[in-house]
Amino acid sequence: MKLTYAFAALALLAAPAFAQSEGEVKVDPSTVTCNDFALMDMQNMTTVGIAMKESLKDDAAMNTKYSALSEADMATAAADACKAHPDGKVIDALKM
Repeated sequence: MKLTYAFAALALLAAPAFAQSEGEVKVDPSTVTCNDFALMDMQNMTTVGIAMKESLKDDAAMNTKYSALSEADMATAAADACKAHPDGKVIDALKM
């Protein structure tokens, strides 16, 4: 029973990060925490990586750093950044 409540609580916390739109998952990069990211499957991690890469396009230094990465490599970069900064948001960890 406790696992069900924990899962429901996690789902409520992660809900603002994802918004469903015409069969496609949209991610708000400013809301995804490293804790949420660590609990995702590879498909969702890749979706978050794509959103992060898109979000960082306006930042010249970050765009140079991440623009050449593939979707999978971007997800790996986000995972690595979160290992170094586990208590923050993914976007902030990538910028550090």
